[in-house]
Amino acid sequence: MNTLILVLAAGVANPPSPVAGPLRCATPSAAKGDVKGGPQLEHTFELAHTGTGALTITKVEASCGCLRRVLSATALQPGEKAQLTIDVNTLTQPDGPNRWQVSVGYRTEAPGAPPQAGELLLEITATLSRDVVVSPPQVAFSTTGVASQTVTVTDGRPKPLTVLKAGASSAHLTVEVAQRAAGKPQEVVVRLAADAPAGHTDEVVTLVTDDPAYPELRVPVRVLKRAAGGVTAAPASVGVRFAAGQNEVSTLVQLRAADGKPVAVAGAESDHPGVAVKFSPAPGPVAVVRVTVTEAAAAQAGTATVRVRLAEPAGAEVAIPVGWSAAKK
Repeated sequence: MNTLILVLAAGVANPPSPVAGPLRCATPSAAKGDVKGGPQLEHTFELAHTGTGALTITKVEASCGCLRRVLSATALQPGEKAQLTIDVNTLTQPDGPNRWQVSVGYRTEAPGAPPQAGELLLEITATLSRDVVVSPPQVAFSTTGVASQTVTVTDGRPKPLTVLKAGASSAHLTVEVAQRAAGKPQEVVVRLAADAPAGHTDEVVTLVTDDPAYPELRVPVRVLKRAAGGVTAAPASVGVRFAAGQNEVSTLVQLRAADGKPVAVAGAESDHPGVAVKFSPAPGPVAVVRVTVTEAAAAQAGTATVRVRLAEPAGAEVAIPVGWSAAKK
């Protein structure tokens, strides 16, 4: 497990500005052009220490978890280099122009001088389109017991791909691949076992196909296994269908404790910028969270996960999967 936290930010309007600090990248902006969405999109940035004294990379961060990353070194001496590889999961990203930006924070230390902090901005750009659609592109489970979710793989090309097999990053997830019928989407069923431990984990289901252009499709799976007798949400998931002329839809989700004790919300957030969340922190027998799919998300179908943090017990949370269809024009 990497000790650094790397998050991906999409939709930044301006490319990185030249940075005069000691940590530099000859090509801080990587333009990938037209890319088919679905497979992983990988790029390696070469980072060079051009200054004096020891340099330590302290963080690599932004705001989205749709990537994997590898940083070859965190400590550099003058003249040394490190490689930062960013692997974007385009399966979960929208069609059209995309810009993903990461911020590399570092600290330099030279004899006789106080430590200096700096930042280097990097970005990858691409215009996504897709022949293969995975729906939903990410799965979320929030349950006290077993759960399952069907994922469909649709390929509109004359010779569609076939998912041959699938695997999961957790032994508590099983994946069943159905046979592909001619002219129909192929179904994959993801199941969460009853003995999965309580808590929150982020897992991945990998679909292996017979198409060299789509060798693997990686479906993120967010698991929140709640202890029996905990707080439950009603509805457990939010599904939104836009009526003609609508560009924003709100849903109220009620949170109740199985033992009837008051519920207090300490915080709530969405992993999608187009899904807004509001709540009242006052405790009561029923806590209410308002989930709004905004105009920013309504242009095309999508999914998100709302995470509600509870005041008690400390660290407890409820995950609410959210899905929506594209707004009707």
